[in-house]
Amino acid sequence: MVTIDKVREEVKKRLSPERFEHSERVAFMSKKLGKIWDGDTAKLIYAAYLHDIARDMPTNDLIKTVKENGYRISKLEYAKPVLLHSIAGTIIAGKDFGINDPTILNAIRYHTTGRKGITVNEAIIYVADFTECGRNFREADIVRKLSFKNLKEAVLKETEFNASFLMNKRKPVHPYSIEMFNYLLKNEILP
Repeated sequence: MVTIDKVREEVKKRLSPERFEHSERVAFMSKKLGKIWDGDTAKLIYAAYLHDIARDMPTNDLIKTVKENGYRISKLEYAKPVLLHSIAGTIIAGKDFGINDPTILNAIRYHTTGRKGITVNEAIIYVADFTECGRNFREADIVRKLSFKNLKEAVLKETEFNASFLMNKRKPVHPYSIEMFNYLLKNEILP
């Protein structure tokens, strides 16, 4: 696995300046939340820098990357291919950066949708992506404040906001998000 300095340097080359600055802010927020919620800060930093490594890829490249690596694309993902950036990101993290740690890869993989059984590190990246200081809309501020008091409630509230936004636009909500929401209503996030 390459050093975090090398990851940061390479990510800076591959992303637009705006997307790289977003990743820097996600890393900062992840570190803060990791200290509060006993996350693995070193792994969170890797995941934060790499979470959007595939975000600027053209749709055809996203589809090709995930298909060539054995991922079966759902109808929802074909309809909204941007969802594939998290899957492609895990592939790139493994192939280009030598990362094989499931804690890092799963935090990248589920940063957009979450999942049933979400872990503390996955929840931190999920929330940090939504609440980094460059996100200056009301919902991000609400989740940001919650994230310092109760990580589970922050995940639930973010998911609620995302689902409401999509439903109001008559767009489907990813099944992983719904499963995560229902799971968290009955369970704590497990470390």
